[in-house]
Amino acid sequence: EIVDTFKEWEASLFNNPKDPSKNRTCIDCHMHADPKRIGEKIPGRSTDGGAMKDNVVTHQFTGANHFLVGLRSKELEQKSIDLLRTSAEVRVKRSDKGLLVEVENVGAGHHLPTGVADFRELWLEIKVWDKAGKQVYSQGILDKKGNVPTDARLFQKVFGDKDGKPVGLLFWRYEKLLKDTRIRAGETRVEAFTLPKDIQYPIKVQTRLLFRVYPQAVTEIVQKKFPELPTPPVVEMNKVIKHFNF
Repeated sequence: EIVDTFKEWEASLFNNPKDPSKNRTCIDCHMHADPKRIGEKIPGRSTDGGAMKDNVVTHQFTGANHFLVGLRSKELEQKSIDLLRTSAEVRVKRSDKGLLVEVENVGAGHHLPTGVADFRELWLEIKVWDKAGKQVYSQGILDKKGNVPTDARLFQKVFGDKDGKPVGLLFWRYEKLLKDTRIRAGETRVEAFTLPKDIQYPIKVQTRLLFRVYPQAVTEIVQKKFPELPTPPVVEMNKVIKHFNF
């Protein structure tokens, strides 16, 4: 299916009604009063003059599309970004050939990303500097036109037509699922990166998990019709800087 967020949650560890301490529904995250404090009760009133509640929910329906929300409210846009940043943790380790980057879906009760996951862009950006401070390796860097490079580690769905060719924006031609590299709720994905053999240690490694609501190509199509529309920013969901002596 093109969008299957509810079933993703239904099969997740967050769907645990037998253990209230672990059970978390859509409302618990997307209608929480403070996305930075998911899991905590936030006292408040639902209406002016209403009764004080132990835990008040809001109707801001915070979600991943911070960009559209931000066109009318920067405050709500920030809440959406705050929620995004609760969803994943990143860890970086050394390996025999280079680096292992672990991305764990710790906060989303569904796959990362979900919804229109063929449009959403979630990927790893890696930069490495050697002993002399020279950048000797990179991957996942946007090109000059703002496109995610083809060799980037993207977490996404790729839909294909009846002949197995990617459908791109023509999603109605979807017949086959060609690839699904999204991260399930509670899952840890490990991505390996091979560094140059002659790299001079110690090295500095910067790893970022980045998110964008639309590919650059989609933005350009829309801006041809509405040139006043700003370009959606790339959101830094997580950033890790590590130093390795060897």
